Amino acid sequence: MDSLYISSNQVTSSKKKLAFQALALLAVVGVIATVAVAYTRSPSALILHELEVEEQEFQVFMSKYQKVYATPEEYHTRFQIFRDNAAFARVHNSQEKSWSLGVNQFSDLTSEEFKNKYTPYKFPQYSASPFVEENEDLSIPSTVDWRQKGAVTAVKNQGDCGSCWSFSTTGAVEGAWFLGGHSLVSLSEQELVDCSTSYGNAGCNGGLMTSAFKFAIANGLTTEANYPYTAKNGQCNTSLEKQIAAKITTYSNVSPNNSNALLQAVAQQPVSVAVQANQRAWQSYTGGIVTADCGTDLDHGVLIVGYDNTNSPPYWIVKNSWGASWGEEGYIRIGIQTGKGLCGINMTPSYPTA
Repeated sequence: MDSLYISSNQVTSSKKKLAFQALALLAVVGVIATVAVAYTRSPSALILHELEVEEQEFQVFMSKYQKVYATPEEYHTRFQIFRDNAAFARVHNSQEKSWSLGVNQFSDLTSEEFKNKYTPYKFPQYSASPFVEENEDLSIPSTVDWRQKGAVTAVKNQGDCGSCWSFSTTGAVEGAWFLGGHSLVSLSEQELVDCSTSYGNAGCNGGLMTSAFKFAIANGLTTEANYPYTAKNGQCNTSLEKQIAAKITTYSNVSPNNSNALLQAVAQQPVSVAVQANQRAWQSYTGGIVTADCGTDLDHGVLIVGYDNTNSPPYWIVKNSWGASWGEEGYIRIGIQTGKGLCGINMTPSYPTA
């Protein structure tokens, strides 16, 4: 009988224990129910959260690049394009390629808009001869970087004007003038835009580096400070034009589609080239060595300022004219390849001599 006896204290303790267990069970059930509800709602909740994060990124993009949209509809359209470009970049970057994509000033443009606005003009394959051929007796240094030798001015920005050819030209002339024993000086693209039309150039509607070299041979070039860039076509200011800061005596075309001849040329000085740049590899480029086959339909003038033949893959160092916030502080590295080269970079090299 003693073993069956239960005191009131024991009863009370048992009741408390049962009550506690019941409450604990209810708590567990509540947690399970909450998780179940959250699980059923998570897809839309996650999408909403992602949209909020993406819109915050878009707001940062607008502030950084001073973007202003006229209507809520335009804002929404540009936001959707921004999201698409960002998603494309994320997928690309997940593939662990040798170059990365990301957000820059072109992230609110579709691929077609970018092509039409920044690379609408086509460069012909140069046919002039004689070409500077590869010299088999001339050794090629393993690396060259004219920036480190003081032959390259700061990165510039052509803005909403198809004047890339003028920036490639001034960069090449600046380098040649410096290597001719003079001080490095930033030369005027606007002078070429306004004043070289009689040489076959069309200002913001396109032009050729070789035609601009002919102008510089005949007229010289004034400084950027003296004849500032406006990113639009203007009347030639002949009084400023006559204030010559640098002049070249001739120019040469490098043997086309010959990477060794181009390496030898760049070992001497910065070299003007045309490329096909209307691809995502250029529009959304943020860094690394581009090894994509981005075509040979030349539409953009740039400047090779060096190379690294020891790297794997080896690459060209290319100065662009889309501002220092684009790419690698305004530069892009393009893989060295034989034949026409990646993006057609081996097809139309040329350089001036001071």
